[in-house]
Amino acid sequence: MYTYIERTPDLCRRIAEGADRVAGLVEQFTARPRTRLLIVASGSSYNIATAAKPYLQRVLGIEVTVTWPMSYILFDHAQAAGIFVLCMSQSGKSTNTIEAVRRARECGQDVAVLTCNGNAPIREVCEHVYEYGSGVEDYYVAKGFPTSCTFLFEFAIAAARALGTVDGEEAEALHGELLAAIDASRPLLDASRAFFDRHMGLFVRARRIMCVGIGAGYGVALEGALKLNEMTGIAANAYEMEEFVHGPTYEIRKDHVIMLVDLGDVGHERMVQLHDALAELTDHVYVIDATGAYTGEQVFELGSPASGDVDALRAVVPFQVLAEGICSDLDMLSYNLNNFDFEQKMKTKA
Repeated sequence: MYTYIERTPDLCRRIAEGADRVAGLVEQFTARPRTRLLIVASGSSYNIATAAKPYLQRVLGIEVTVTWPMSYILFDHAQAAGIFVLCMSQSGKSTNTIEAVRRARECGQDVAVLTCNGNAPIREVCEHVYEYGSGVEDYYVAKGFPTSCTFLFEFAIAAARALGTVDGEEAEALHGELLAAIDASRPLLDASRAFFDRHMGLFVRARRIMCVGIGAGYGVALEGALKLNEMTGIAANAYEMEEFVHGPTYEIRKDHVIMLVDLGDVGHERMVQLHDALAELTDHVYVIDATGAYTGEQVFELGSPASGDVDALRAVVPFQVLAEGICSDLDMLSYNLNNFDFEQKMKTKA
């Protein structure tokens, strides 16, 4: 996975600087008034959408919600006028997302698909399919998370400018902020490897890892826990910051590892408070930090510039490196072969 991570900043740059890539989606989205953007996705795509949601809301100035395909199909498909449905599937083969597109069309909703593979089976059920630009050879979605975030951020900037909700100067500032976050992700592969090399013994032995975030950082925590689950088999879960202190903290034991994601913004002070209080429960509290407010050997600093919700595209890198590092250290396959028979019975890909 290291090779994919290394290639990602150049791919993100190409997406951010290629206005034509988002033009089709912008044209479809701005063709009529929108009051809400509903993103339907599962797995890493759900995590990406959750990480991008605060930015999309801030720049587009409308409500953005994220739901799972089956929840949409069974419960959440009845929507008011002005809804725009964006179905995301990295592979374009996810059976649940394909069915969600069918449901959206049955309901007469304006629907589009975002995928890495424009020729995948999902194209058969939707005429509006857009590729976010990472390429198709990305089994672990290592490139997919940052590049999808970049596509969604660039889409929001272009759509807001087309709608006149941001002017040219504001759009240029947002674009510059995005490029700065992309460039700041370049040194994170080496920095993450060096950081986790110092701590790998603890993570290899970990029986439980709990990932915590808020806003865009919650999307990063979700993806971090998913990567640890699917690549290493370690028990890992993600929690929204405030929900974490309403029950899950009672589970924590001294040998549990907590990973906090702090991208700043309005949840920052509460996250600092949580960090300090967790010392009462375990010595193993780590922070993926974009704020510079934390000190100590268990803090991984993302470094400047701190861009708040935009930093989601680079804050995922330490989690990707950690998951790959555990696999390498244990000399294990990063695909859980124990799940093979189960997956033959519970098909998820077309």
